[in-house]
Amino acid sequence: MNFKKIFKTLLNVFLLTGLIIFLLILYPVLIEPNILVVKHKKLYLPNFNPAHNGLKIAVLSDFHINKYGVTMKKMKTIVKKTNRENPDYIFLLGDLDSYLIEKYKLNNNELSSIMSGFKAKYDVISVLGNHDFGPCVVKPILLNANIKVLENQKQIDNINGEKLIIYGLKDLWHFNVLPKKVIKKEDKGNSIIVLSHNPDLFPDVPSYTSLTLSGHTHGGQICLPFFGGIFTPSMWEQRFNKGYIVENNKHLYVTSGLGFSAPVRFGNPPEIVILELYSQETYPNKTIQNTKELKGLKHSLNAVGMSIARKFLDYFSLI
Repeated sequence: MNFKKIFKTLLNVFLLTGLIIFLLILYPVLIEPNILVVKHKKLYLPNFNPAHNGLKIAVLSDFHINKYGVTMKKMKTIVKKTNRENPDYIFLLGDLDSYLIEKYKLNNNELSSIMSGFKAKYDVISVLGNHDFGPCVVKPILLNANIKVLENQKQIDNINGEKLIIYGLKDLWHFNVLPKKVIKKEDKGNSIIVLSHNPDLFPDVPSYTSLTLSGHTHGGQICLPFFGGIFTPSMWEQRFNKGYIVENNKHLYVTSGLGFSAPVRFGNPPEIVILELYSQETYPNKTIQNTKELKGLKHSLNAVGMSIARKFLDYFSLI
């Protein structure tokens, strides 16, 4: 019997097992959630005034601030990295998370002070997410940081002599939101950016808008080849899971966010998204009519994934 060969085989099995454990447990729990990626992309939009070409926007969502993921210290890093990009606008798409802020007894004034550090050429604007209502109301935290909160409201800015209109929609899970009633036809012909925490509203956004920005899905938290996002809290399942989506010449960008609702991420690191916006009128060769449909878990399989996530959340008392 060749004991040396057996020992070498057992050692390789042990090392392989250790690697698998690292990839399946340690990496998605301890490493990837603590990564912070700055993602850049150029978008070429319909109904976007050429006078606004090159507009740079920072998109951040789903902070879920607590003592273990996006901490106060990490918030300072997020602010610093965002400001380093010199954006024209910073858009915050919701879910600071009132439950976690209250649970961990975080100092609201300190959080406002940190967030007041966000700097943009024109403005810092937020909408509220489904986790921003409850024991600690998030809206005052944002207002005390001099961050505007749009709730079925619009802001009109004059940039290079032309109107840029920013609409902020209320959260779909708390309000009966009808985008076509909020977004006025009288604004057609202008650059229109729509902020909606939940991308499920996108099919009802009018076709004359330029771009819709959303978060909420966390990119499915765990994102695997062929399966897509495992835990995607959307009535449309994988359709608006994350990234750049174009349907019938309407444009949507969904960020997978910065925090987590369960302490795990895989193939889907926390991100700050920096978008540069351009008009298709100026760059007709860049026109995209439709992107490929996102594939992955559907129907009952995704429901099982969400059920597992809910039990995981309950166990760790993160909601």
